[in-house]
Amino acid sequence: MKRQIYVLVLLVLFSFTLSADFDFSKIKNNISEFTLPNGLKFILLEDHSVPIANFVTYANVGGSDERIGIYGISHFLEHMAFKGTSEIGTKSYQAEKKLFAKMDAIFDKILIEKGNMNPDKEKIKTLEKELEKLKEEAATHVVENEFINLLERHGATGMNAGTSKDMTVYIYSLPSNKVELWAYMESSRFTDPIFREFYRERGVIQEERRVVVENTPIGKMLERILSLAFAAHPYRISIVGPMSNIDNITRADMTRYFKTNYTARNMVVGVTGDVYPDQLKKLAKKYFSTMISGKKNHRILTVEPEQLGEKSITLYEDSQPILLVGYHIPSVLHEDFVKFNVLNIILTNGRSSRLRKKMVIDDKTAMGVLSFAGYPGNKYSTLYLIGAVPNSGHSTDEMLKTIDEEIEKIKKDSVSEEELAAAKTRLKVSIIRQLGSNRGLLIGLLHAEMVLGSWQKAFDNLAAIEKVTTDDIHQLVNTYLTKTNRSIARIEKKEEVKK
Repeated sequence: MKRQIYVLVLLVLFSFTLSADFDFSKIKNNISEFTLPNGLKFILLEDHSVPIANFVTYANVGGSDERIGIYGISHFLEHMAFKGTSEIGTKSYQAEKKLFAKMDAIFDKILIEKGNMNPDKEKIKTLEKELEKLKEEAATHVVENEFINLLERHGATGMNAGTSKDMTVYIYSLPSNKVELWAYMESSRFTDPIFREFYRERGVIQEERRVVVENTPIGKMLERILSLAFAAHPYRISIVGPMSNIDNITRADMTRYFKTNYTARNMVVGVTGDVYPDQLKKLAKKYFSTMISGKKNHRILTVEPEQLGEKSITLYEDSQPILLVGYHIPSVLHEDFVKFNVLNIILTNGRSSRLRKKMVIDDKTAMGVLSFAGYPGNKYSTLYLIGAVPNSGHSTDEMLKTIDEEIEKIKKDSVSEEELAAAKTRLKVSIIRQLGSNRGLLIGLLHAEMVLGSWQKAFDNLAAIEKVTTDDIHQLVNTYLTKTNRSIARIEKKEEVKK
């Protein structure tokens, strides 16, 4: 099963960029909400056209909520949420429980020895062998993947999860006559988590980091541009976290993190499809009322200081050269954020966009170009990325020169009314198409609920795109797309390094 480390960005951004002339009254009239006494909110979007129900559990916790030593724990915890409970996924939970305690005690000894000034490597190896034996014994009590398999036997599809710097989401669909099964299963994993196969899954995550980051040039590049661009804010750390953190996170760390962040007031549950309000209320009360109330996570107070000069890094890889430029921009809460989605269309989205037409179609200097607002998240001040892959015989320096030239043209003359109108139309068409997915719409509503304060604010912001003017684009580019405000990452071929 796929678990996306990086935020399901395209599904959440639409909530803040839709057009005012689209009639959302039917959608809004089919949305209802209620909140349990413990503070857990449910948002229901009814659609009785087919006997299917889609479910999204949104936790207001991600990589930004982590601290030194446990970076990557949000993603690790996401994996653990599929490992079952004291009832699901085990042949004998009591036997497992005893082994958990033994494994934790041995791992604590390993960490203590590692932390000594002169660690005894042989002692660590001996302890690791003991831990490995216990892992093998614990595996004999596991009904592997029972949580997932049970749901799939009852028709579950699209089972997935995603961790970002801002949030963690859990997603799947079921036939609508299986809603009670969903309520039981989903509530169980957030009220009765036991973090089964904790030490075995660590190896899976380590391998995931190797595949996604360490053995992939673009993965290393994305990680490096974050640490380059951000000096203070938690956005500087990749979602999967450093390998040394993955190596040393404990089950006790996981338990504390879960109890702090997976609480009723820090989560919201969304349902779309063939489900009725009274039906959902009854099941929510029956299965989710025992969740600890807790509190909603406060916004992080750390503010990234103003960047005073251009930063750059070059990675030398056996890879196609790539250029990535990141400019600091405000969060989705700021009125300027939506304007960057319009700028994306003008710069790189579509054959008539400025950079694509210039670099890919006319001059053929680039294989591809892109731009994106909101990396690695949009809850806090973030990055606007512009990237290009040069064609053979062309360089990243050429890419940067062309990008700068096109940006300077907008700084000088802005864009025409016709160009802006076309960009708005393209954006509206592409965004409205996404409404074919109730799941995508639901994630946007949940994101608005947690980040903006209410799911209804997603619709309040729909008119924002219509208000964008050529003067706005002119001011936007002059304000944010400056050399002192940017960080540049390049990948260059190893054989081209000058010796």
